[in-house]
Amino acid sequence: MDILDEDSANEEYLFEKLRDSATVLDSGYHVYSALLRVFTSMDFPEDEAETIWKEIIEYKNSLSDQLKRDVGFRVAMLDYFINVNKKLSNPKLIEIRLFAETEKLVLVDELTRLYNRRHFQNSLQREFKQAKRYNLPLSLLIIDIDNFKKINDTYGHPKGDQILVSVATTIATNMRLEDTACRIGGEEFAVILPQTNEPSAMIAAQKLLENIRQIEFENEKVTVSGGIVSYPDKANSVEQLFDFADRALYFAKYSGKNRVIAYSPDKRGSLRFEANFELACKLTDKSFKTISKNISVTGLAFETTEHINLNDFMDVRLEDHLTGHLIEAKIKIVRKEITTNNTFHIGAEFIELGHHGKEILRTLSTR
Repeated sequence: MDILDEDSANEEYLFEKLRDSATVLDSGYHVYSALLRVFTSMDFPEDEAETIWKEIIEYKNSLSDQLKRDVGFRVAMLDYFINVNKKLSNPKLIEIRLFAETEKLVLVDELTRLYNRRHFQNSLQREFKQAKRYNLPLSLLIIDIDNFKKINDTYGHPKGDQILVSVATTIATNMRLEDTACRIGGEEFAVILPQTNEPSAMIAAQKLLENIRQIEFENEKVTVSGGIVSYPDKANSVEQLFDFADRALYFAKYSGKNRVIAYSPDKRGSLRFEANFELACKLTDKSFKTISKNISVTGLAFETTEHINLNDFMDVRLEDHLTGHLIEAKIKIVRKEITTNNTFHIGAEFIELGHHGKEILRTLSTR
């Protein structure tokens, strides 16, 4: 936008200057798609964006010849998207910088000035589509400040807010141009790393954790735990990227905190803790109640005399009457063993477990 201010009526100059920028070239940044996003707020794959950009220039020249006067690039772009490549049906004109500032208020976390969860979800979807389309690696890092509840309880929320801002600033200063850093929860952050495989993401994450350890408060160092997963090596969808990174983060917390761990399917089943929740189960043809035996963010175990089949899906409601914790989820039966007195020992994995439920289980597991 600063380059655009230099010559606001010459968009082709904007492109040339961006294209010739060593920083942009070195980062592999998608110039055409970025430009169209600035002017239209629409997302296009880079090859399609390049075609559209060139078509708009040709359309601009054609209009100028027909009208025998220079037609501005943005006028041609608007007409192009209304009448030629019909992407806009009811457009609205707004000053670009004003729109950018307004958009920032919607997409940026007010405290930390990092992007918020809404922008994270949109960006992860977009980067995954680009990675899949061009056969490029993509990594996701999720980090969580260790013992943050204790910090808030001991020193107060203003001190906690200072630490959040310090961690966010450290994340921002350790990012590349093409990375996207977001605050996705209370003390939870995510960094999207395009064109980055797992080994490179691990190096970047280790460096970030080391820099965060330099933050001090009340003569103590701030530490974080992190989980990493990469496409296409270990995740094949946006949902898997987030879920597997979250599982790796859980493992990092469970195994001692102050570390970053890459996701592995082997790091799952044993990370359970004793939790005697009242468990209400609902199948399509019956409902029953029992008590959970152990549980983690990935699954749970319980015993029942009810006949349940492997691969059955059921809705469950976990409730701890002592603490008031309540979790609703969907599970899939993955293990069934018969014990004494016709009682079945059941192992299940969570198919649907909301962020609130994960936070409860993560808190309980790290006590």
